[in-house]
Amino acid sequence: MNYLRSLFLNFLVVFFVDRISPGVEIIYFEQIPDIGADILFSILVGFLNASIFPFLMILELNPSKTKMAIMSLCVSYGAFIVISMIPFGIQVTSPAGVLVGGTLVWAVAYFTNYLEYKHYSRMNQP
Repeated sequence: MNYLRSLFLNFLVVFFVDRISPGVEIIYFEQIPDIGADILFSILVGFLNASIFPFLMILELNPSKTKMAIMSLCVSYGAFIVISMIPFGIQVTSPAGVLVGGTLVWAVAYFTNYLEYKHYSRMNQP
C-alpha cells in the first residue's frame, strides 16, 4: 500500500508543478483537443520516482539515503531537462522552470522514498 500512496503523491506533485510552476507551460494543439500530455508526463515521472526504492531493493543494491537522493535527483531534473529540449505537450520555457519544477518534484520524490525506506527498516528490525 505504501507504493500506491507514493505513486499517487508523486503523480500529483508533477501534475501540479506542470500547471503552476513558472517557466513550464502546457502546449494546447489547435486542431486536436487536449490529449493529456501533461497527464502522461505526470504518470511517467511519478512512476519512475515512486519506483526508486523498490528498484534498489529488487537489484539488491542496499538502499541508502544517498542513493535514493541521487537517483530521485537524476529522474526529477532529468525529466524537466528532457522536456526543455524535446517538448511533447509540455514545454519548459526558462531555466526557472527546470530549477523550480525539478526541485519540487525531487523533494517530494526523496521524501516518499525515504518514508518507504523507514517503513522497510522498521519491518526488518529484530
